[in-house]
Amino acid sequence: MDTNKNDNPNLPEALGSVEYRARLTTKLNCLIAVLEVAIAKIRKSMDLPGANEERLQKIRSNLENTLAICHRAKQTLDRTAPGGKPATSRADQPQMTARDYVELTSIDEYRKFKRMAPITKEELGGIDFDELTRRLAGS
Repeated sequence: MDTNKNDNPNLPEALGSVEYRARLTTKLNCLIAVLEVAIAKIRKSMDLPGANEERLQKIRSNLENTLAICHRAKQTLDRTAPGGKPATSRADQPQMTARDYVELTSIDEYRKFKRMAPITKEELGGIDFDELTRRLAGS
């Protein structure tokens, strides 16, 4: 085992190391690439005759959730400057929480909502809830 203090993620000062952060970024990029390839293979497998679609869908969902977490970790790493201070260019953007990931059904849904702006009070004031209820109920 390497005893380099920058390999110990429990040390807060390790995140201040440019080298440690570069290694983490590289590892995350590799993991993201592997997950994307695995998801693509699962999609292809689902189209094959005799495929166990339920099992493959469960695997795909787990892979997509893991991919979303990896993207979040990479964004957090990219967004923070050495020493854990937020970078000024993205500090005022609203951030999604762990709960947001749990409530979303796929990586595609996560990406869609991540790009959307928050709902404003003006938009809420203009909602016809009776019409919305009818539309959601399929009437």
